[in-house]
Amino acid sequence: MATQSEMRGRAMQPATLIRVGSWATIAAGVLLAADLAAHAAIDFSDTFRSARLWGMPHELWHIPGIAGVVLALFGLMTIYARQAREAGRLGLVGFVLLTIGMVVGAAFSVIFHAIFLPALEQAAPTLLEGFLKSESATPAQIVRGVVVQAIGLGLGALLFGLATVRARVLPPIGGWLFVAGALLAAANQVTPVAQLLSRLVFALGFVILGYGARPKP
Repeated sequence: MATQSEMRGRAMQPATLIRVGSWATIAAGVLLAADLAAHAAIDFSDTFRSARLWGMPHELWHIPGIAGVVLALFGLMTIYARQAREAGRLGLVGFVLLTIGMVVGAAFSVIFHAIFLPALEQAAPTLLEGFLKSESATPAQIVRGVVVQAIGLGLGALLFGLATVRARVLPPIGGWLFVAGALLAAANQVTPVAQLLSRLVFALGFVILGYGARPKP
């Protein structure tokens, strides 16, 4: 039979996981904002090999983005677990769609730009130049843009943000930031500025929701 101290230790485990997840969520938002700032500071008019930030090669300054996406996935699970009952089916659907959108869309995009394109430049620079100058979208890009961004990152973030506001467990401003990020992501095809604003809004949303998800003492 378990002792009283062992029972207390087991009871503390969920709170500890939520606490760790909340700080991971905050770190994800900070790292995603740092990755966005790095993108804004770099001129891509030449090649990936010439892209340098404080002397670091292209691959290294993508590390905050990769780490931010990984922590954001863990943070998203923490946010949902913190309000699963109150968020209801709307929150569940939004959580599933947003998770798929982040895995297939955001994670793929970060790894694609951080690993694949620099390697392609070294192996076949002519092929990379033609790829970057091509104005026609491939079928894979169309599928990823429509399915992943519209349904996953767009609709998923919209539903999850609204469910967060309705649940009233976490700061509603965080949910509204997810809604705003989804709407800005939908305007990505209209103006490139919308993509930058969308990423910034999502990063702020993760920081706020991560702070609000911390267990109360």
